[in-house]
Amino acid sequence: MASKAQIQTVKADFLDPSLYEDTGLSGVPRLSRGTILGALSRAFDLAEGRKPGHAQRVAYIGVYLASDLGLEPARIEEVYFGCLLHDVGMSVLDPVSIQAAPVATRWARNGRSSAEVLVRPSSGGWSEIIETIARHCETGAAVARRMGFSEPVAAAVLGHHDCWDGSGRPGALRGDAAPLVSRIVALADRFETLLDGDAPPLALRRSGPALVRDMAGRELDPELAHRMAELATRDDFWMGLYDNDLGAGLMALNYGGVLGRDELFEFLGVLSDVVDVRNGREEGSGRRIADMARRVALHCDMTERRADLVKVATLLHDIGTLGVPARYLRKPDILSIDEMSAVQMHPIYARDILGEIPGLGAAAWWVGCHHERVDGKGYPGMLEGSEVPVEAQIIGMCETFDALTNDRPYRRALPRSEAFEIMRGLAGNRFDSYLLARFESVAGPFDA
Repeated sequence: MASKAQIQTVKADFLDPSLYEDTGLSGVPRLSRGTILGALSRAFDLAEGRKPGHAQRVAYIGVYLASDLGLEPARIEEVYFGCLLHDVGMSVLDPVSIQAAPVATRWARNGRSSAEVLVRPSSGGWSEIIETIARHCETGAAVARRMGFSEPVAAAVLGHHDCWDGSGRPGALRGDAAPLVSRIVALADRFETLLDGDAPPLALRRSGPALVRDMAGRELDPELAHRMAELATRDDFWMGLYDNDLGAGLMALNYGGVLGRDELFEFLGVLSDVVDVRNGREEGSGRRIADMARRVALHCDMTERRADLVKVATLLHDIGTLGVPARYLRKPDILSIDEMSAVQMHPIYARDILGEIPGLGAAAWWVGCHHERVDGKGYPGMLEGSEVPVEAQIIGMCETFDALTNDRPYRRALPRSEAFEIMRGLAGNRFDSYLLARFESVAGPFDA
């Protein structure tokens, strides 16, 4: 049992209202696709077990090279999004448990009519594992299409592991038959991976040009490789790559155009679907929870703008689970202490990722608190009473009810009547009693 001093220390670290100042009147800000993905790409890094900022650094390298080549702005934007999304397909895999039991997921290439299947090997054979990892390219391309990106962006995601000599993914295009955007994204990913070690920046600056030249004509387009090797001798390239404000600088480019309200909901809905699939939930459950959360927020006398922000937060409330091994989230048995500790990190991951998006500070705070309890026994900050935001409780109530009334790895779905009984038992400890009554009036009627 944690001591009072330890609890206060955790609270002090977690509860930092200055980072999430909010008047209570804020709504959804006007955001571009580039700004949103610039931050959310950090979740894709978590899913793959990469160092934080991997996708952002790939995007920086790709945009730097594309700009130096004098490509038109539309092509540079395609490079940017191809780089940020190149590993989004890994978000439905669990790299730590790649040899776990098979799982199939459906992803529509256009809309939701056709399906492609991604299967994790159970035997642990290297050929199966390599084939499975390669499939993340196809899955990632499907996700990019569903998010509304152009075919050149999807093609870049599909081909980011292809080699200049035609080796690699079956069906890979050889040489300059591959689109230029795809070749740039492939180079940027490989170059960043070369740097993804513990060597100091000065050592990387010395070795980087030679390393990229070594891949010319085999893995990489020789002309692009030699151009990148030359760029890697420039001080300004390295200063930009290791700039602490790299992410903010990329998001400030505002690539992709500002999203309208419904466009934003659909854009984030696709990412919510990705989280559902990876975590073994029915695709669309995140959207369902978000719709309910918005209705409850309105019933709690929030404005339409505020309720929309609650919906945005709810669509992204579990984005941090991409940093948790999927086998923990799918486990039908009781979690060990270490496993539970890992799971309890996901609100912090989500809070920190969302907190990078301009105007979503309040939403980041709610997401970070959606597993807190009014009795002070929640996580990760052990907040209590009025410290737990109303919006966070709404997200938690809707998530809990959806979990109770739908199948989970550890139990079958309960009738709505039983779910309401369980929810009422949480009044005064998990949730505020008044809010829970408001929730029930929105979520009903229930079956007998």
